[in-house]
Amino acid sequence: MASLINIGLTGLKSHQTALATTGNNVTNTNTPGYSRQEVVFESTDSQLTGAGYVGSGVSISTVRRLNEEFLNTQLRSDTTVFSEQEALLSLSGQIDNLLASETTGLSSSMSNFFKALQGGAGDPSSIPERQLLLSQSESLVSRFHQLYSRLQQQSETLDQQLSASVSEINSLSSGIAELNEAITIATGAGQGSEPNSLMDERDELLRQLSEKVTVSVIPQGDNQVNVFIGKGQPLVINNSFNQLGVVESKSNPTESDIAYIGVGGTQVITDDITGGNVGGALAFRDSILKDAINNMGLIAVVLADTINQQHQLGMDLENNLGESFFVDINDPALMSSRVIGHQDNLLPMDRVVGVEIVDAAKLTTNNYELQFGGPSNLDYRVVNNQSGAVVTQGVLPGFFPASIEIEGIAINLESGSFQVGDKFLIQPTRYGARDFAMSVDRVEDIAFASPIRTDASLGNTGSGVISPGVMLDVTDPATNQPLSTFAVPGQISPPMLVRFTSPTVYDVLDASDPANLKPLVPPLNNQKYIPGLSNSLFTEDSGQTVASARGDAFALQGGVVSPLPVVPIPAGSLPDNGYIGQNLTVFSRDPDTGVVTSEAAAITSNASASEIAATLNKLQGLEANAYTHIEISNFTDNGTAPPLEFNLYYEDGGVSQVLNVPSPDALDPNLIAEAINSDLTLAALGYRAVSDGNKVTLTNSNGLDIVVGAGGGAGDSFDVDKINPYDATGSSLSSQTVSGNNLVAVGGYIDVTMSEGVTLIAQSNTIFQQAPPAQSSYRGFQIDIKGEVGVGDVFSIGYNTDGFSDNRNALAIVGLETTGTVSGGVSTYNEAYSKLVEEVGTFTNQVRLDTEASQALLSASTASWNEVSGVNLDEEAGKLIQYQAAYNASAQVISVARELFDTLLGVF
Repeated sequence: MASLINIGLTGLKSHQTALATTGNNVTNTNTPGYSRQEVVFESTDSQLTGAGYVGSGVSISTVRRLNEEFLNTQLRSDTTVFSEQEALLSLSGQIDNLLASETTGLSSSMSNFFKALQGGAGDPSSIPERQLLLSQSESLVSRFHQLYSRLQQQSETLDQQLSASVSEINSLSSGIAELNEAITIATGAGQGSEPNSLMDERDELLRQLSEKVTVSVIPQGDNQVNVFIGKGQPLVINNSFNQLGVVESKSNPTESDIAYIGVGGTQVITDDITGGNVGGALAFRDSILKDAINNMGLIAVVLADTINQQHQLGMDLENNLGESFFVDINDPALMSSRVIGHQDNLLPMDRVVGVEIVDAAKLTTNNYELQFGGPSNLDYRVVNNQSGAVVTQGVLPGFFPASIEIEGIAINLESGSFQVGDKFLIQPTRYGARDFAMSVDRVEDIAFASPIRTDASLGNTGSGVISPGVMLDVTDPATNQPLSTFAVPGQISPPMLVRFTSPTVYDVLDASDPANLKPLVPPLNNQKYIPGLSNSLFTEDSGQTVASARGDAFALQGGVVSPLPVVPIPAGSLPDNGYIGQNLTVFSRDPDTGVVTSEAAAITSNASASEIAATLNKLQGLEANAYTHIEISNFTDNGTAPPLEFNLYYEDGGVSQVLNVPSPDALDPNLIAEAINSDLTLAALGYRAVSDGNKVTLTNSNGLDIVVGAGGGAGDSFDVDKINPYDATGSSLSSQTVSGNNLVAVGGYIDVTMSEGVTLIAQSNTIFQQAPPAQSSYRGFQIDIKGEVGVGDVFSIGYNTDGFSDNRNALAIVGLETTGTVSGGVSTYNEAYSKLVEEVGTFTNQVRLDTEASQALLSASTASWNEVSGVNLDEEAGKLIQYQAAYNASAQVISVARELFDTLLGVF
């Protein structure tokens, strides 16, 4: 009977345990991380009897925790991915809403700014329109500041969130380490039985840790686990843990870094952290947030720079040239703020570095790092922070200041002891929106007008039309100093007059004294004009220079007098001009590479100016303009036969010809000029004569030698003067008296226009000086003339004094709204902003899709985990009924055993 009672008792106890376990499952249905448990029943050993082995009941071998490590790992992995995407979606959604909103975005403010500009262009002298422009400009500045402030605030909030998350990670790590120790103790005390609740608690902490960051969990003996983050940094080892910390970034103090605090010291692991809401926050900060701030800065910098440049080309209500409309993007304080020295740079901290915006159109949103990596203190390289690619590298010249130019910026190293290991963070556009500010604060200072004015003389006989002119610069792009044209406030220096000496040739003269016109410096003499086309008067190459052939022998060579040739004149027998040959070398520096190349040219003796120009025009970067200019006067006839004759010798198609003006016409300058100008062959060859009644001014616009001779007796003569085209008084360089039966050949002049980087050097001082002075021909504006012009037609170019109704510069500023100015001239301001909004929106939408996908994966892995480890109330209710029935049955076994025992006692 005792055996039956014992069997019933084992069943009673075992099913009581089973009921308790099931009840525990039911009550922990909503406990996070709880894994359901089940009892494992095991038959007790059977006893041998005469009838064989008889069972002795049941026992509980263990209470098993239903949990699979594979599912735990999958759940942690999917939790990490979902938490990262969820953080990215939340953060990027804020920026998306900020930038895309009509209320908080930039588009409406820029639109209102340009509408105000259009209003000003419609009525440039209106004070209310100007005041409205100032108001809308301030609103635009305020909007930039608001956007920057919101983005910066998000960056600061992000740092605070990182700090809070790191504290949570440390707390979770501490808890895991403590549970490792507790589990080891409990496992030992339980003689190998797992402490299920402690195991669940640790798994839940690991899952919570995976919400923060990607973790690698490695099981160890005694049911302990080791936890690693980043690139294998140990966070938890057995019952000890290492802390993380938030430290100020050494490369950028405005940002926080995550540091690993281990046995070996503190190690920054920001770049190694991935996954979870911490990884999502870091990914957001280093991608979309930085891109948004830098893009806003780029738009602000380009907008300020382009508006400033155009505004400076205008004239304000006080007849002054325009100043910067917005704060200069290269203000010294702003240049310095674009550079941050690394905190580990060696002492002394005496480096002075600034970043200058040299070409806003080439600016990108990239940040860079200037590194001095050795082997010497002068070896440097510039690395793109986003891609890690080396943008440029080289060796500093060894003296300061020095400059490194990349992608629209110049990194200016002013002074300091730069050393191997030094690093500098370069952020060209990071603070562009923050630093965007007004410079103009008075309506009088708004420069709507153009400072140049052109006019055609009412006495012109042709139909030529001069354009109003387009401003290009008021400062020299190479030196940033005022151009000589605008060196004197309130005027053009000098005012100019365009005078046509023929329908196809003009001079541009200095009209400072309208009664005494003189050549410009450098000269613009004998310029070719093509009727029917729009002819530009000036260069648009800011580096262009002009050098003239003014060697001593050349300048003084007035021709060689020789006897008149026999008629008909043999081909090629006209006399020489007396010029001495010369060897020239032209050096050209490539503006991009700095490489200098050279070309040589040989000028033969007695070559005409036309031939010299043809030789020079074969060289790269040169354009030579040749012309010949003489005066003929003092016509004398001694009264005895034969009388004075005037002869002009020339070659046409390789055949020598002569124009003869006999007496008495040879004594009349007017008739000589008329005879020359009426000869169509001479006109086609570029000859043109002008008489003032006393002398004949004879010019060849192609630089052919002018050969004139005097027929008649020994007492008949005229004087020939080689006129200096560069002298205001029209002085004579040399004079020859040509008497009867003699002639003289006079050579011409050459003005050489050289492109930027081109230099001309001569071996002697005959035609060109050995180092001919090269003077800038850049005037800072462009003017065109078109139409049919008449001889003597003139056009004036002067300062637009009191031209307050002029709106040309206002229209030019308005035109910037639709001009490609950003990213290499590809995008307008609004297009650049729209692209930013589109990129943020696209990123946000992609993250939203990724979040939904990762959420689906997390739901699936959660379902898989619940299927194995989760509590199913229906199943547990069934087990309760099952175990209750078994419990009751076991009790019945005991009751039967008691009755049998009582019956047995009754027998006795």
